[in-house]
Amino acid sequence: MKILHIAFSGLGGHGNVFFSMADADKEKQHRFEIIFFGNEEVREGYIQKAKQRNIPWYFVKKRPGFDFESYRQIEKIIRQTMPDIIFLHSSSYIFPVKKAILSIGKKIKIIVRETQPNHLKTKLNWLGLCVSLMTATKVVFLSTEYRDVIKKKLSLFFSDKRTAVIPNGVDLDVYKPAEKSVHTGINIGMQSRLSETKDHTTLIDAFARVLQSMTDSTAKLYIAGDGVCKAALEKQVRDLNISHAVEFTGMLEETDLPQFINSLDIYVHATLGETMSTAIMQVMACRMPVIASDVLGVNNMIKHKGNGLLVPAKDPEALFTAIVQLMKDPKLSAELAANAFTFATENYSNKKMLQRYNEIFLD
Repeated sequence: MKILHIAFSGLGGHGNVFFSMADADKEKQHRFEIIFFGNEEVREGYIQKAKQRNIPWYFVKKRPGFDFESYRQIEKIIRQTMPDIIFLHSSSYIFPVKKAILSIGKKIKIIVRETQPNHLKTKLNWLGLCVSLMTATKVVFLSTEYRDVIKKKLSLFFSDKRTAVIPNGVDLDVYKPAEKSVHTGINIGMQSRLSETKDHTTLIDAFARVLQSMTDSTAKLYIAGDGVCKAALEKQVRDLNISHAVEFTGMLEETDLPQFINSLDIYVHATLGETMSTAIMQVMACRMPVIASDVLGVNNMIKHKGNGLLVPAKDPEALFTAIVQLMKDPKLSAELAANAFTFATENYSNKKMLQRYNEIFLD
C-alpha cells in the first residue's frame, strides 16, 4: 500500500513521527513517500534519513497564506505518485489534496493527524480543520482531551465516526537509557524550537535563581534548538550574568538527540502549550526525570509526582523550587525517571502507533 505523507519541512514533530512510523513497518507492508512542505528548507537530517531508507521525497516551498503555486505543485506530485492513502500531518494541508483527488477521480483515503495547538491556530488552520472533519476519511487526535476540546468547539462539523485518538510514538530502539558519562555537577537541559510558544525565559530566570541559591553546587543549563527567540534569550542570559553556566547548543540533528538527552541529569520542558510533546516522549523513554509546565498537551502525559513534576507556566519561582527539589533528592529523581520510562514503553512505542494506524489504513 502506497502512503504519501505531507509534513512540515523544518524542525518539529512531523518528521519525527513520519520516520518513527516508517521504521516501525518492519514487515514492509507499506511504501512510504513524503512531501516536505513549508517556508523552511528541508532539514538535512530528514534528507539523510529518507535516503538511508530509500524513501522517495519531495520539497515544496510555501509562502504565507493561500499559496496557490505551491498547492499546484502538491497536486502535480499527487497525480504522479497516485497513492492509496494521503497522510496529512496538518489539517491545513487539506486544500490542495482535496482538489488533486477530485481531478484524479481515484478513490484515495485521506488521514489527517491534527497537531496544531488551538492557541496557535490561524484562521486558515481552523478552516482546514473544519474541512478535514467533514471530508477526510479519518481525523486523528493525539489525546482524548484534545479531541474533546475540538468536539465542543466545532460540534457542527464533528463526527465521532470520522475521528480517532492515536498518541504519537517514538522508536524505543533509538530513544533508550544509556550509561551516564562521568561529570561533575548537575546538567539541566531542554530541546525545542526557540519560539514564543515555549517558555525559555522562565527556564532561564529559574536557573539563575538555582545558581544564586546553590553556590556549593555546580549546575549547567543546555538549551538545544534554534528559532526567532534565540537572540533575545542569549541577551537575557548575558543580562543575568550567567553566560558561564548556560550553553546554547544550536539545532541538533535527531541522530544527536539520544546522546544529548542521556547527558542530562534533569530535563525541563517549559512551554505555553502543546498538542503532544515529542520531546517529552523521547526524554521519558531515556529514563530521565522531567519537570514540565502544567499546560494542555503536557499534563496528560506527566502526572505530578508520579512520572514527573508539573509547575505553572511563567512561574520562575515554582520552576526553581522543582529543580532544587530534584537536585537535592536523587532518590525522588530516580523514582520519577523509572516511572517515566515505564510509562513511555507502555504507551509511546512507534510499533504500537503503527498498529493503531494500520486499523485505519487497512479498513
